[in-house]
Amino acid sequence: MASTAAILALILLLLPPIALAAGDRNGFRATLTRIHQLSPGKHSEAVRRDGHRLAFLSYAATAAAGKATTTGTNSSAANVQAQLENGAGAYNMNISLGTPPLDFPVIVDTGSDLIWAQCAPCTRCFPRPTPAPVLQPARSSTFSRLPCNGSFCQYLPTSFRPRTCNATAGCAYNYTYGSGYTAGYLATETLTVGDGTFPKVAFGCSTENGVDNSSGLVGLGRGPLSLVSQLAVGRFSYCLRSDVADGGASPILFGSLAKLTEGSSVQSTPLLKNPYLQRSTHYYVNLTGIAVDSTELPVTGSTFGFTQTGLGGGTIVDSGTTYTYLAKDGYAMVKQAFLSQMANATTTASGAPYDLDLCFKVSGGKAVRVPRLALRFAGGAKYDVPVQNYFAGVEADSQGRVTVACLLVLPATDDLSISIIGNLMQMDMHLLYDIDGGMFSFAPADCAKL
Repeated sequence: MASTAAILALILLLLPPIALAAGDRNGFRATLTRIHQLSPGKHSEAVRRDGHRLAFLSYAATAAAGKATTTGTNSSAANVQAQLENGAGAYNMNISLGTPPLDFPVIVDTGSDLIWAQCAPCTRCFPRPTPAPVLQPARSSTFSRLPCNGSFCQYLPTSFRPRTCNATAGCAYNYTYGSGYTAGYLATETLTVGDGTFPKVAFGCSTENGVDNSSGLVGLGRGPLSLVSQLAVGRFSYCLRSDVADGGASPILFGSLAKLTEGSSVQSTPLLKNPYLQRSTHYYVNLTGIAVDSTELPVTGSTFGFTQTGLGGGTIVDSGTTYTYLAKDGYAMVKQAFLSQMANATTTASGAPYDLDLCFKVSGGKAVRVPRLALRFAGGAKYDVPVQNYFAGVEADSQGRVTVACLLVLPATDDLSISIIGNLMQMDMHLLYDIDGGMFSFAPADCAKL
């Protein structure tokens, strides 16, 4: 009969490690850096990269529904036609892994849960910055490979882990993002984020990196593998500085530091779970109405609501998507309202050169009156969207004067029925994800002063 000590040791091995540190109790903060600024001439590229992002969200939704399939690391590498790119609206955060610590600039993503970084021996790694950060497990005194029958391994979607357990390889995975992937094995390591350091954080030791322009990723989603779930911080917030504010470093705060202090301007709405996608890691909110100037659009509960078909409908707040995408019926209402209210002020222009849908000519750089846009959410929350967050110049003449301006809202794609509030619409707002309290709150803020 196994001894009590041996049984206890086995239980401890299979349970998720618990990270306890001063940063966990008191809160910690870090900074986000925007990769590229949006400016006239850059919007088409941003839309293209959003297309890769939407492919990831689509695949993530099918995985949450248990419909995703993968055929292994090598075939995944061969089948990737376009990499998931660190796009025009993406944000990086610096983390450190290992003892001694190695610094990694990684994508921050509220739409996924896995934390991963490049590891040796790396058969495919992103080469920048030079030299590329690649964790050497043998050189870290705090590195530990996780078993394939452990709790964290079981948290991986079944389509992303092997069907049979290989005790030697440990918890191997092939985590697919629809148009990119990371493959390797799960391990634990000491992780530093901003001014917080945490031991035994589970992460993907990526020996194949099929995600272009990044050496790693930190998932902030609602799944058990995400940073916020593992550290049990309960809440996090960020404030994205806009291009108008020179796009400087944006603060991100965790735990007790994540709170809104803007008083009466704070708006709150419940965070939802998609009843048809129980494993979804996304942050859903209930978008109940839209106003364009004084015109309340005829939005009903089904316009942006959850659906039993396709990818489940609903509305998510997403840090990795640049523009805002609305379910087609809702977008059609918004487009018609803008066309109607701007008809006497300007003429339309083709949005095709910029991969946008609704554009207008601007004569000699003259100001054009743009209708106000407001989003309404369950619980009475209202977001009066700053005009630069949904309407901007996309083409300028030789003197820098805007000649074409476009609506920075697009219709959702045919194969992605969810609506997405992208990071451009989140700028110059302090956003709080209160996971424990089940609320999403926001308020206008000077991000540089947080």
